[in-house]
Amino acid sequence: MFKKILAVTVCLVFVLSGQMVYAEKSTGNAKIKRLVSQLYERKYSNDAQRNLENYGPEVVVYVLPLLNDKNNERARVAALSILAKTGDSSIEDKVIVMLSDRSYRVRQKAAKALAVFGTDKSIEPLKKALNDYNPNVRYGILMALEHISPKGESDLFIASLGDVDPRVRMFAVKALGNTKAKNAVPYLGQLANDFDPAVRMSVVKSLGEINTPECLEPLAYMVNDPETQIRIKAVEALGNLKGPGVDEVLVEISNSYDPRVVSQAIIALGKNKSPMAIEVATRGLDDEHMAVKIASIDVLGDMGGKKEKELLEPLLKGEETSARKASKAALDKINSKI
Repeated sequence: MFKKILAVTVCLVFVLSGQMVYAEKSTGNAKIKRLVSQLYERKYSNDAQRNLENYGPEVVVYVLPLLNDKNNERARVAALSILAKTGDSSIEDKVIVMLSDRSYRVRQKAAKALAVFGTDKSIEPLKKALNDYNPNVRYGILMALEHISPKGESDLFIASLGDVDPRVRMFAVKALGNTKAKNAVPYLGQLANDFDPAVRMSVVKSLGEINTPECLEPLAYMVNDPETQIRIKAVEALGNLKGPGVDEVLVEISNSYDPRVVSQAIIALGKNKSPMAIEVATRGLDDEHMAVKIASIDVLGDMGGKKEKELLEPLLKGEETSARKASKAALDKINSKI
């Protein structure tokens, strides 16, 4: 009798356990289904989307059908955002199709999703979509191509340098800098007069990243940019260049009307240990602008000897506090070398 009771009990445990597992799965599926249905309700759609984005690949089977809902743009956009979060490349073909959707918002989201999990098969469809009339879509496509395409494939980004939208141009410029595309230098130089200062700043930064002798001419030109920060960044980039003509350009820049540019040129000459640095820094000691004077003091401290010590000692008196402190530090460096 006891054995029969035990056998029945064991069977019940197995049955109940199976029912509990099934109930848990059903509950989980039911929750996902409920959240998917809430994507259609404006009041709950944002929260539903955020919750679904936290689930991972298990939501794909429930969310993917929304891409076929041609009558609800919001549902397709939300679905692409959720699918992008899953990182599931098995749905790549389905997302590629959405690059041709009639809604630019859907096309934009499709490009962003491919930027996350796209593979080589997405490259050609994305290239074809680069002529999309909407700049937001073109921007998203460039993001995807930068992520997917081979690092040496710079032509498509060079072509986008002529885009009518400054954000697209700026992204193309940054991509060329990130990949250190040497063949892009002449084309980047053509954007030195771009009307958008953000694009011009990106040009300076990318030329600094590419950092080849061919960057000397466009960077030297951009030292005269109307924007102060661009001028300063151009001098910094010049200071990192190696090759003939760099020091001469920096010496010429040290005669600029902008004291912030002058001080950066002096710092760059000192950092490069240029033979011209001490001469330029000595001249800068008498400059009326404190930034130029302190840059000159620092360079003389780093590179100077007894002669420069004699020039710096008088600055310990009768100067502003910042100049006196810089002179004291520079003299300490010289004394440690003598």
